[in-house]
Amino acid sequence: MANYFIYTKKQRSSSMILVLNACVVFFLYLAAHKYLPDLTNDRNALSQLLNILNIAIWFVEAFILGLALWFWFENKEIRVCVTPTTLSYFDPTFGDVSWQVNISDITELKQITDTTQDYATNLIVLKNGEKKQLMYGSYRGFDRRAFFDALVLANPNIIVPEKVYGYKIQRPAWAKRFRKKFGLDK
Repeated sequence: MANYFIYTKKQRSSSMILVLNACVVFFLYLAAHKYLPDLTNDRNALSQLLNILNIAIWFVEAFILGLALWFWFENKEIRVCVTPTTLSYFDPTFGDVSWQVNISDITELKQITDTTQDYATNLIVLKNGEKKQLMYGSYRGFDRRAFFDALVLANPNIIVPEKVYGYKIQRPAWAKRFRKKFGLDK
């Protein structure tokens, strides 16, 4: 059976991002020790703050690096697949979220935004009123436009968010010239 859309990602790539985050946190810790003494004359408050940082940094680093190691060795695959008849979703990141629905049962794909936290929730709404959550917002390289196009190709009655289709990539003039010169425009 043909796939209209497929996205896969191994957890090992998330592990590398976590290691990078651990390095950034450690450099921020070192910067706090170097630059905070120059910003205040209250040595007592500074001493208390640095004592807390000296303890907290090791818990934070252990947590981030532990999570990175877990992702590295587990290395399960995140998978989103649209075929002519089904949409399947598997995300092993936290709790092995896995489900599959018939394309004909999908009525709408909603993107709900919490403006206070600038966070979007992506939901698949089924004919029976059930909602399934998609976590693709944090997937690097996930092409939402191609995903929505695949859903509409499989079932033209699915309502997809207008926001993605109205989105236009804007580039500075130098980037447009570069892309044109090297034949990168589609």
